Amino acid sequence: MPLSSAAASCIRRAILALVFASSAFHLLPAFANDDPAYWRDEIAKARAEYQRLVDIGFSKGTFAIGTALNEIDIDIHTCHVLSIMLGKEHLTQRLVAPQEKDPEAEPGFDELVEAQSLDNWANIAEEQIERTPSERSRAWNLDCVGQFAIPADEYIREDQRRAVVVAEGETIRVLGDVEQGFFDELKAAIDTNPQVKQIALGSAGGNVGEAVRAGRYIREKGLETVLYNACESACSLVFLGGVERQIWRPYPEMGFHKVASGGVAIPDDHQAYDLIRAYAKEMGVDGRFVVDAMRKADVRDMYHPEMPALCSANVATLVHRWCFGEPPQASSPARTDDQPVADDLSATSAAAPTAQVDAVCAQIAARHRQLAERASSASEQTGLAGAQTAMLRAFERMLQERGC
Repeated sequence: MPLSSAAASCIRRAILALVFASSAFHLLPAFANDDPAYWRDEIAKARAEYQRLVDIGFSKGTFAIGTALNEIDIDIHTCHVLSIMLGKEHLTQRLVAPQEKDPEAEPGFDELVEAQSLDNWANIAEEQIERTPSERSRAWNLDCVGQFAIPADEYIREDQRRAVVVAEGETIRVLGDVEQGFFDELKAAIDTNPQVKQIALGSAGGNVGEAVRAGRYIREKGLETVLYNACESACSLVFLGGVERQIWRPYPEMGFHKVASGGVAIPDDHQAYDLIRAYAKEMGVDGRFVVDAMRKADVRDMYHPEMPALCSANVATLVHRWCFGEPPQASSPARTDDQPVADDLSATSAAAPTAQVDAVCAQIAARHRQLAERASSASEQTGLAGAQTAMLRAFERMLQERGC
């Protein structure tokens, strides 16, 4: 006999909840449950419940919920899974995705939405069991602390914070701080993996000089950049190096703040801002916007622009379901550190995507072809394979919506 929606909700919460050993505060993880056997069992339960809900939805005559809900609950599911893997069990219950029913929905719609959410949870769990403890800690610090009422003292301190640089198929993942030596490590990863087409970023920032050198090398190699975790401070300058610069739902935040020297903000008229403005312009981005964004927040704060603003300044060439910046430009040669930098401020302006419909359609179609050609190889990779599939579907939908 089919279960009621209330019973289904209980099952879902049982699958996602962890039995609490204690509600006490933990400076460090008390018990990290990252046993692959445990997670395989939980993933199997979630998949079974997913299929049951899909069957109910289909039996009621609903067969689709629309691509707008493809990524439902991904952000809270990520933190839920990480809370268990990192021993933050005292926070796990607040990280169970809430159930919101639509009283006006067609019969079966709510079941399919719940099924999609469960499928996303299972995908995230599969991805995270492949990550190292250090990568999980960094993802927790970037994407969870400060979200969902998780306080700042739940931050996990690490002895070594420099970014982990890992090549996975056509993607190099960067997770961690942009510190001295970061450029050399990223360059080595790019040079030894010629198949790479994309740099996926997640970082709290760090050294501006290292970030600019990395961004220029990414542009020299004609690679694209994409966010898969929050990208703050100097990380945003690395992001600018991508020939295409993409932000996909659930929209990791991009943050800017003032440049610091010795922990103290430099003056607003410091030459460093002229160099950053020139670098942004070199990358085809509105340099005035980037510097203004930096000046909006002190070194201990962060300014997060709205997604459309990132497009209009061409910081991002695509924000999923939001907007487009200018079509990607041809890759520029990398500068050496001793080259002079000049900036013509009067030449900077916001992009005007509505005047470039044909060019945008060509961009979408070209990107769709690239993704389609890489689909078979991406399916064999871990980590970003699911994201690549979602990207392919998203580009197909964008082609339809724009009448391309």
